[in-house]
Amino acid sequence: MIARGRGRKRRRGIAAVEAALTFPLLLTILVGLWEVGRLVEVKQVLVNAAREGGRQASIGTKTAAQIQADVLNYIRLDGLSTQGAGVTVTNLTSPSVVDPSQAAQLDRIRVTVTIPFDSVKLSLLNRVYAAPTLSASSEWKSMKDLPVDFSAVIPIY
Repeated sequence: MIARGRGRKRRRGIAAVEAALTFPLLLTILVGLWEVGRLVEVKQVLVNAAREGGRQASIGTKTAAQIQADVLNYIRLDGLSTQGAGVTVTNLTSPSVVDPSQAAQLDRIRVTVTIPFDSVKLSLLNRVYAAPTLSASSEWKSMKDLPVDFSAVIPIY
């Protein structure tokens, strides 16, 4: 017959103590992963919104206000709050030309989108860390068509 360890102490409740000690750490890691995932998701939406705004600016038919409205609408349709969001359209080649519809062909146009992470984050960790302002930008060249005049008269040779 095998004797049970007489000198062995009972270990009742040790699993509960270990769980109580590790649970806060696991919860912190879980919430951190959740926040980083949300950060990456929001950044991807901003990159896509900036790209879409740059594409529309490069066409040369929309004003800066229309592009800003379209970019904010893109963000809103993706399920994010546009509270505090900003959209700037800048002509890098000719800074005096503010409107992309007035840009010359091959002018470099930058669309920058910014949004405070406070307005889009999922958890309530305001007191733990300062939320950054996320931004994304896209540079395109103006592909505005050159005006071409056509004669209505058929040439006769």
